[in-house]
Amino acid sequence: MRLTKRLTLILLLVNLSACIGDLTQIKLKVIDQDGQPVKGAEVSMSFMLSKGSNKFKGTTDEKGEVTALRFSQFGAIVRVNKKGYYQSKIKRTSKGHQKLTIELRKKKNPTAMYVKKLTLPVPKKREAIGFDFEQSDWVAPYGKGNTAHIFFYLDGEYTDIYKNNNELQVSFINANDGFIKLNKVWTNSEYPFPYLAPQAGYTNNLVLKKNRAPNSKTINTYEKLALGYIFRVNTKLNSEGEVIHANYGKIAGEFLGSAYVNTAKGKNEGFVKFTYYYNPTPNDRSLEFDWRQNLFRDLEHEEKVYEP
Repeated sequence: MRLTKRLTLILLLVNLSACIGDLTQIKLKVIDQDGQPVKGAEVSMSFMLSKGSNKFKGTTDEKGEVTALRFSQFGAIVRVNKKGYYQSKIKRTSKGHQKLTIELRKKKNPTAMYVKKLTLPVPKKREAIGFDFEQSDWVAPYGKGNTAHIFFYLDGEYTDIYKNNNELQVSFINANDGFIKLNKVWTNSEYPFPYLAPQAGYTNNLVLKKNRAPNSKTINTYEKLALGYIFRVNTKLNSEGEVIHANYGKIAGEFLGSAYVNTAKGKNEGFVKFTYYYNPTPNDRSLEFDWRQNLFRDLEHEEKVYEP
């Protein structure tokens, strides 16, 4: 009889563990962009179950630390917020006791900018066509743009997913304008970019290629996981080679270009796709965007950008 009760209790515990998961402890430390502990950060954790989750809410102490203990089957999602900081989020699938450190980056200088998520038809292949960041359009004779801040040159053909070749060149007419490419960085912050655009290190030309054909090796220089680019335009130097005037901005992610094939006369010959942030204030190197101050008005839903 005792053996039967013991077996029954063991089975109940096994079934309970399957339903509510394993006991998981997360010791979290929150630091700012300089590595200093952040006191008073609001921490929420969702310990994932097969149905729903176990919730935790807490606040970091003077050491920037907080500890949560909950049952979990599939790890936890951790979010950290504090007024004056960008939100940070991390997902952990592991269970058991673990220590995590999350960076919570300060909001330093959120700025009004021209910001847009853009898919732009290319009116003509094999021609460098100027694009105006403020007007968000090609310059004449292809659009209403006034200043050619940047040039796009698209070539190639797209027949289908298994047979295509594209080359997108992105360049600047001003030799002192250019790009700085940024690789993906390890941060859990919603703002992964530098705070300020660098004062030097810009390159003037970018070439992206994608070639794919049956029974051939695919060539692809597009980086889907690229963090993006910082750019400088309208650059003027003094007699000593120092920058006395420039506008700065950033591209979120990679450029995408695709050329069509067998287009009818008068049809678009391809497209370029990118998300850009343009700071119109001369010599202001801030890259932080205040999404409440987008200088574009009446954007379509798919054109709007809320990321800083």
